[in-house]
Amino acid sequence: IILPGTLLVTAVSYGCIIVTILHIPSSAGRRKAFSTCSAHLIVVMVFYSTCLYRYIRPAQRGGQDSDKILSLFFSVLTQMLNPYIYSLRNRQVK
Repeated sequence: IILPGTLLVTAVSYGCIIVTILHIPSSAGRRKAFSTCSAHLIVVMVFYSTCLYRYIRPAQRGGQDSDKILSLFFSVLTQMLNPYIYSLRNRQVK
């Protein structure tokens, strides 16, 4: 209940943000707003995709190894990618 609930709240929030961004009259303003939101959206998608895969997939024998890899992915790899994903907006990196 918790994972789909938080996913629903996040999806509705991003839906409202996207609708608001689309109402910005200038294309430069829309581009800047989307670049600001895109980095966070990538991180959220990586996190929720690994969580959803872990809890929705059917039970299997010997699944502990894959569970360890998934846990490592969404707890460590997502955090390691944060600086890189957020630095993509930086002009010096571009």
